[in-house]
Amino acid sequence: MPNSIIHIALTTALVLGTGHAACAEEITVSAWGGFFEETLREVIYPGFTEESGITVRSIAQPADQAWLTQLTNAARAKTAPADVSLVAEEVLIRGKDIGLWAELDGANIPNTATLIDGFAMSGDEGGLYGIGALTWYTTFVTNTDAFPEAPTSWADLWNRDWDGKLGITSNSNSGLMEATALTFFGGYDIMETREGLEQIIAKIAELKPQVQLWYRDEGQFQQGLEAGELTGGLYYHDVTTLSAKDGLPVASTFPKEGGILGEAYWIVPRDSEHVGAAEQFINYMIRPDVQAELARNLGIAPVARRETMDLSDEEFAAVASTGTPIRMQTHIHLRERDWLTDAYLEMISR
Repeated sequence: MPNSIIHIALTTALVLGTGHAACAEEITVSAWGGFFEETLREVIYPGFTEESGITVRSIAQPADQAWLTQLTNAARAKTAPADVSLVAEEVLIRGKDIGLWAELDGANIPNTATLIDGFAMSGDEGGLYGIGALTWYTTFVTNTDAFPEAPTSWADLWNRDWDGKLGITSNSNSGLMEATALTFFGGYDIMETREGLEQIIAKIAELKPQVQLWYRDEGQFQQGLEAGELTGGLYYHDVTTLSAKDGLPVASTFPKEGGILGEAYWIVPRDSEHVGAAEQFINYMIRPDVQAELARNLGIAPVARRETMDLSDEEFAAVASTGTPIRMQTHIHLRERDWLTDAYLEMISR
């Protein structure tokens, strides 16, 4: 998740349907900690409580793997550490595969009709298990003092002379694999085999003479780009846009192939005793006016369709793009996790 992150009253009657009869009910909602969770607790959640009468107990959850472990252990004990949780796509898939999530009733979450396609996740039998919560973009970022002309394609990573000062994340699941597949190999299909993945890694290896920093520390990359020690690379669109507004010589560009989309979802642990209230909460959180407020207050890219929100063009451009995004092929990264990580790091170290 990035370091950062109006009032169309859709189906309000459904949200209020159980109304204050449930005023004594409380749900526990977990999300990533720090400023993110504080803003949700202080700015976003009170509106839900005011409309529904349901109190939200907000808690900060640990990093994805640690939280998945906690959810797994809790399920074994038939308990739930939260009634609703915000999880990254990888956690969503892994939890679904081992049966951690409750099945949700789509009739109780009608605002899924306002979502971008692909953000209401259903199982083989049609029941919902995950609902899109928010997204964020990784884009082609540059130091404008060094390179005033913005790139137009991910191919510019290879085709331009970056003075040996690119910064590229060392994680194989950063989205660069997907961007390379789309740019040079016609789409994601090549990623389905190890032979295809090897071809992509070999293409990325061609960047090595241009790369000064293979980074894990995002702050290190950001500081280097802003100081001109790095000339370009991959980084968060919203953070870079905020830095540019502060007068720093950086720019974020959505290449013609698209920005790389990160995704997070709302899930309900299977042993929650408040599934109905959790469904009401999720329905509220995906409502277009609430999505717009999330964009304004947290810098996240909404999962509601652009035309359903009253974000200005400037507000929308600060967090998202109307172009087709590059979608992470998370199922492949999970399937090939160990092999792919080793192959990618070996490429970097050679």
